[in-house]
Amino acid sequence: MPPSAAKQMGASTGVHAGVTDSSAFTRKDVADRPDLTIVGDSVYDAKAFRSEHPGGAHFVSLFGGRDATEAFMEYHRRAWPKSRMSRFHVGSLASTEEPVAADEGYLQLCARIAKMVPSVSSGFAPASYWVKAGLILGSAIALEAYMLYAGKRLLPSIVLGWLFALIGLNIQHDANHGALSKSASVNLALGLCQDWIGGSMILWLQEHVVMHHLHTNDVDKDPDQKAHGALRLKPTDAWSPMHWLQHLYLLPGETMYAFKLLFLDISELVMWRWEGEPISKLAGYLFMPSLLLKLTFWARFVALPLYLAPSVHTAVCIAATVMTGSFYLAFFFFISHNFEGVASVGPDGSITSMTRGASFLKRQAETSSNVGGPLLATLNGGLNYQIEHHLFPRVHHGFYPRLAPLVKAELEARGIEYKHYPTIWSNLASTLRHMYALGRRPRSKAE
Repeated sequence: MPPSAAKQMGASTGVHAGVTDSSAFTRKDVADRPDLTIVGDSVYDAKAFRSEHPGGAHFVSLFGGRDATEAFMEYHRRAWPKSRMSRFHVGSLASTEEPVAADEGYLQLCARIAKMVPSVSSGFAPASYWVKAGLILGSAIALEAYMLYAGKRLLPSIVLGWLFALIGLNIQHDANHGALSKSASVNLALGLCQDWIGGSMILWLQEHVVMHHLHTNDVDKDPDQKAHGALRLKPTDAWSPMHWLQHLYLLPGETMYAFKLLFLDISELVMWRWEGEPISKLAGYLFMPSLLLKLTFWARFVALPLYLAPSVHTAVCIAATVMTGSFYLAFFFFISHNFEGVASVGPDGSITSMTRGASFLKRQAETSSNVGGPLLATLNGGLNYQIEHHLFPRVHHGFYPRLAPLVKAELEARGIEYKHYPTIWSNLASTLRHMYALGRRPRSKAE
């Protein structure tokens, strides 16, 4: 269990105790101080600022002890307001450290797309979205309640799994990116839908917002590029003879994401980490609510049905729901970041196709792909427009089809590849060929 923020930071009433505005911090200094965060070449009091953050305290808390430069840029689509944040300034990054710079090309693109987002919505969910969200959420709750009353059936259980996936794609995803509403409370409440469908909001934020979005396809830092030997996803992965067949067992294996939801989440919550990366202790106040919500899901979705109808059939139906939802979610996320020609990101001197020194714009665009069009976007929460989503996660998914032509033109004008597959099948075929190629035994330097 993580220590509370108060225990971790002692009884001090503020970060400024013993700290002057001229203090210089190394990245290790900040990593040891979850009450601090780095933006550019400056260090700020994250603990003091989080309660004033319009998007919610939990976003700032997750970046306690971390560098939030690109996170701010990506979510606010503008330069850091240094003068406005001066009262939270506690020092500078040490001269021995290389600061992360804002990507001017990206900010120029943000200025272009701002003209295409209606000022009345500011990029948040349009009124029509709430009808869709209500239908999806209402259908899932009604179907689950009906099966508690009438008993589990296999086909309705599969449909419920699909509805859970749609909740994940259309509701919690935008909510936990802060893209549904200007109100942090609305986003937080709907973000907890992740816990309703069996996941964990805090773990999702750590995995997706803190790690995956900022380090997409990074061979060391992206948790979605770690298959622990079951798959060879990147050129730096060790090869095993079983990888000869990975293009064949990939799709059945995606149903196993269900066991992550049911089992791995609990152990990761207790350890307060994701894939070995600690969750900031500044967010420790979310630990107990997150654990209670996970246990509540087990009680509601596993224990209660088995208590009412204890049978193998009930257990199979529960598994069918979780495995269906898991497969649907994993399938679309996987094909959007694993395809022929996709970039892998690594340090200078590695065998990856792109270094971490590449621009934010290039790193996000060339590690993602799009598939289909507006119809699939309506069904899947716009996540078939993965390039637009990775560039503008705090813009509601309903705007992605409108933004895509401009984004494509801008990226190609800058010499950045923009990959869009016309159909799901063409995207899947590319993914399977990519996995087949990675499954071949790599040649040694002597060969």
